[in-house]
Amino acid sequence: MAAIALLLLTAAAPVATALDSGRSLTQALHRIWQVQQGLPRATIYAVGQTSDGYLWLGTQTGLVRFDGVRFVSIREAARSGGVSLEGCWISDVTEDSRHALWAATEGSGVFRLGDGDAKQYTRQDGLPTDTVHRLFFDSTGTLWVGTASGLAVLRGERFATITDGVPATAIRAIGQSGDHTLWVGGDGGLFVSPDGTHFSRKEIASQPGSTVNDLTCLADGAVWIASGAGLIAIHGGDVRRFTTVNGLPDDRVLCVAAGRDGGSIWAGTRDGFARIRDGEVESFRSRDGLSQSTVYALIEDREGTLWVGTKHGLNQFLDRRTVPFTASEGLPSNNTGPVLAASAPEGTWVGTLDAGLARFDGRRFNRLTKAQGLPSDTVRALSEGAAGELWVGTSAGAALVRHDRVEQTVGLGQGLPSADVRCLYRDRGGALWIGTSAGLVELRDGRAVEATSAAGPLRQPILAMTGLPDGRLLAAVGGGAGLFTCVDGRLQPYGPGSGDALPPNDVVAFYRDADQNTWIGTLGGGLLLLDGTGRLTRYTVRDGLFDDDVYGIVADDQDRLWMACSKGIFSVPRTELIRFAGGQLRALVSAPFSPTDAQRTIECKPQVQPVACRTPDGRLWFATVRGVIVVDPARSRPKLSAPNAVVETTIVDGKNESADDLQRLSAGPHNFEFRYTGLSLVAPSRITFRYKLDGFDPDWVDAANRREAFYTNLPPGSYRFQVMATNADGTVGETSTPVAFTVPAHYYQRPWFIPACLLALLGISAMAYRARVRRMRERLDTILVERGRIARELHDTLLQGFSGVTMEMQALSARLPSGSDERESLHEIIRDAGTCMREARRSVAGLRDAPAGGQRPDGAGADDLVGAITRAATQLTETTRIRLKLDLRPPRQAPEPEVQYNLVRIAQEAVTNAVRHARPRSIEVTLDDAEDQMRLSIRDDGSGFDAHATASTPESGTADNGHWGLIGMRERAAQIGATLTLQSAPGRGTLVRVSLPLPVRSANRHATAQQTP
Repeated sequence: MAAIALLLLTAAAPVATALDSGRSLTQALHRIWQVQQGLPRATIYAVGQTSDGYLWLGTQTGLVRFDGVRFVSIREAARSGGVSLEGCWISDVTEDSRHALWAATEGSGVFRLGDGDAKQYTRQDGLPTDTVHRLFFDSTGTLWVGTASGLAVLRGERFATITDGVPATAIRAIGQSGDHTLWVGGDGGLFVSPDGTHFSRKEIASQPGSTVNDLTCLADGAVWIASGAGLIAIHGGDVRRFTTVNGLPDDRVLCVAAGRDGGSIWAGTRDGFARIRDGEVESFRSRDGLSQSTVYALIEDREGTLWVGTKHGLNQFLDRRTVPFTASEGLPSNNTGPVLAASAPEGTWVGTLDAGLARFDGRRFNRLTKAQGLPSDTVRALSEGAAGELWVGTSAGAALVRHDRVEQTVGLGQGLPSADVRCLYRDRGGALWIGTSAGLVELRDGRAVEATSAAGPLRQPILAMTGLPDGRLLAAVGGGAGLFTCVDGRLQPYGPGSGDALPPNDVVAFYRDADQNTWIGTLGGGLLLLDGTGRLTRYTVRDGLFDDDVYGIVADDQDRLWMACSKGIFSVPRTELIRFAGGQLRALVSAPFSPTDAQRTIECKPQVQPVACRTPDGRLWFATVRGVIVVDPARSRPKLSAPNAVVETTIVDGKNESADDLQRLSAGPHNFEFRYTGLSLVAPSRITFRYKLDGFDPDWVDAANRREAFYTNLPPGSYRFQVMATNADGTVGETSTPVAFTVPAHYYQRPWFIPACLLALLGISAMAYRARVRRMRERLDTILVERGRIARELHDTLLQGFSGVTMEMQALSARLPSGSDERESLHEIIRDAGTCMREARRSVAGLRDAPAGGQRPDGAGADDLVGAITRAATQLTETTRIRLKLDLRPPRQAPEPEVQYNLVRIAQEAVTNAVRHARPRSIEVTLDDAEDQMRLSIRDDGSGFDAHATASTPESGTADNGHWGLIGMRERAAQIGATLTLQSAPGRGTLVRVSLPLPVRSANRHATAQQTP
């Protein structure tokens, strides 16, 4: 992973961010993605980030892209060229200077994925083997590849194997130090080269011959090596090895990467990972929450978060807005009690309910327990005494602590009415007041003096105490007794001078601000304000308060009141609370810390004093039901990096379309879907989006967290879709690159359509007139032809028959006796027959009076043929997405009408077959004539069919053979004396060609129909 770490360092923003090295790893926010969270395959062998912000994961079953919300498996690297990543074992990923992604695989070579381009390199391209472990770009941009059979370098478009000094064994690690020395490691050990040509073995004195799994080179010249025998640091002549003896979780180190803070080193092992800084090792294992113990890959991304890939998931570590302290960070117990910030440099005190007292000195907790003199390990209250002193209230009395030692204890023997101390308060006169579960006492000269009321001692629990501006002590008494003041040991009920009466709820917290206002927290009664005039104002959930249980109150430097409650922690500006009390605001706005803000628990601790405190550095400490939460108000709303808005996919009518495809949209209504994302991995689920479709949307559309936009039935026009992403802190990223496209208009939607219609109407009228004249001429021609036929029939049948009959009658008349009546009658008949024949010959002559054949002027018939084919093909394809190409040249000699008719029908049938059965993208129809013949061709690029099987179909066919269209085309070709040729094969389209010899003579000549597969 050294190449990835170097890439991330060079691609970093000018101001680098990184995990806070002052916090332990257990204090970082830890997120896990596994199969249940959408990760396609939980085993991760490589993790990398490209300059656009995407995280890329190499798994055993392929390459996965992650935007912080969605995992996308990259199966098809290129839509053309056949480059596929389906099922490839990805062992490493990196990015080159041209922003192309490179992926190494176990058994499939190397893939380069560019913008719409992809290429696969294998042994045929010079790799020594197709099993590749590591990719690395040096300072000159040269790609070095570590394979299972040695080292290779890419020169041009081919790889060359390095044999000078490097053995032909597995190379698993490659890096380059600041002096341009190339470091290479693997099963054969460690090798170096000053110029990348000749390598020499680098012996490691502390561990000679150790297997090198990974390495990384730092700017200061140090080289860190992950080996099978620990983590090795080489800096000049100094060599240091880290193992389990130094705190490393395991000696088998699989990967190593440099931290962005300039001093941290990350190492992944077989038993978790570790951070090494200033020689100290801190580990994080599966028992600490890691998804699995074996760490194969780790990097810090450009936003400073750490990504760890294990055998069972993806882990992310980033700085919390809050800092938790639990037993994992050294707190004696997660059963937290009170917290108190000392004014002296002792640090911060944290009491627990079962493990005594702890003092945090900035790095670790120092413990003080009953064994060191505390009355009990159950600490309920803390209060600062004189300089360097701390009073501790426990379940068995109070104790004075000075310099981490118990100096004095106060219990039943010193006059406490109960050993259970609930709260402590040191007034401005220096006197210490102790509130117990059975009354209130003042400590005087080591003795407890009980305060009494008019009715005698107050045998009620004292829950909290503070001082009023006039110097009186104000105590909250449990059991619904309310507030009492104490002067000279005398208790009396306290009632505000005006305003609302006190609610019946127990008071558990006090805070007095710089304006001498007293803020009161209750159990279920909300927040109370007791101002300097004695006026009481109440704030509840109805008024906008986050919770009615207020356990503790503390202020920050921005004049905000922070409150610990049963639902977590929230803040309200103090000025807004004052304005609300004065009637200037109708509602409050609380700012809660929710679980998404990285708070480990959301419930604070009740019935301890104090629940919250402010340290001199401005940070706020809160006691929760599981440890302590520390909030830095100055960083409560950290500035996040601007998210990069990206339109990932454009879907038109349910189909993914590339940018080129969008420029070839067909006319008509379409459904558009745009899928986009915002690339910031710190809080990706809280990124909000706005999008706009220029040309349709009048303004930006607020999409909240939605990552899709839909448009239907867009009118014809030009459009540009763009997205803007905004982080949770309001940081707006750059607008995405617009997706431009045009929806073409139908012909009837274009500006020229109405004028064209008018012109067409005039043209149609003229054409109708010409068509009428033509139809009349055609009818005349038909009549003339029919008259010629009738004349022939009359001549060949009737006249010839009459002639024969007349000749026979004349022969019969010659045999009859002259002068006989029979002979005279026969002569009459012969004369009548002659008269009929003459009349019939005149009729035949009349029928043949006009020329037959109906010839037209040259060229007219040719134009009719082109127009008819054009109309037929256009009508068949105009409602489809098929691209129709017509190349029709009128023949020099006009064919006869019957020839034209049959040619049009053949073309129509061929186009119909292609549209209905072949599913082509395009159909081409051509008509031309050579010196001796005229050719009509119909070609499509559809699915084709087995022409051999079709050829075996008998031409006479039946309805069951499914080839009536082909039979009809053959018969029409034969009728006009043409040759029909058919060429087709599955997946290669179909060609139908009709060849007609010239000059064209009358129809019904002999022809043959030929098929060529």
